[in-house]
Amino acid sequence: MRGADQRSTTSLSSGRRRLRNRPPRRAFSLLEVILALTILGVSLAVLGEMTRWGLRNAEYARDMTQAQLLCESKMSEIVAGMVLPEPVTGAPFAAEDLIDPDDPVGWVYSIELAETDQPGLVAVAVTVSQNLPPERKPARCSLVRWVPDPGIESYDIATGAAAEALQTQQNASSSGSRSLGGSDTGGTTP
Repeated sequence: MRGADQRSTTSLSSGRRRLRNRPPRRAFSLLEVILALTILGVSLAVLGEMTRWGLRNAEYARDMTQAQLLCESKMSEIVAGMVLPEPVTGAPFAAEDLIDPDDPVGWVYSIELAETDQPGLVAVAVTVSQNLPPERKPARCSLVRWVPDPGIESYDIATGAAAEALQTQQNASSSGSRSLGGSDTGGTTP
C-alpha cells in the first residue's frame, strides 16, 4: 500500500508545482474597465456627431438640388415663351411643380429684368429659394440668361433692330474718324 500512497502523494505534489509554475490568472482591474468604457463612450459620441453632420449635409444637398431644378424649370418656361419675363417677387410655386408636394417648406421664385448693351435683348434673372426667414439659411439658386426683349414683337424684328443699331454704330464711328482725321492734319476735307 505504500507504493499507492507514495504515487498519490507524488502526483499531488507535482500538481501543486504545476499550479505554482503557471502564471496567476489576471482579471481586469477597475481602472481598466473604466478606461475601456470611456473610450467606447467617446467613440460613440463622435460617430453620432458624424452621423448628424452627414444627415444635415444630405438635407442641404437635397434642398439645393430642388432649388436648381425649380430655377432651371422656371427659366425654361420663360425661354420657351410659356411665361412672359415680367418682374415678380416672392411668387409661390404650385404644388404640382414641386418634387415633393408634401414638403412643409414652400418654395418661392423671383424674376428680375435688366437692360443689356445689346439692343433687343434683356437679362432675365430667376431666383428660387425656400420660403424661410434669412436666419434659417434657406437654399437658394439664381440663373441669369439673355432673352429677346418681350417688348419687341418677334425675333426677326429684334434681329433687324440689332443689325440696324450695329450699322448705325459703325457709321457713327467711321464718320467720327473722318472728322478726326481732317482736324489732325489741320486741313479741310474735300
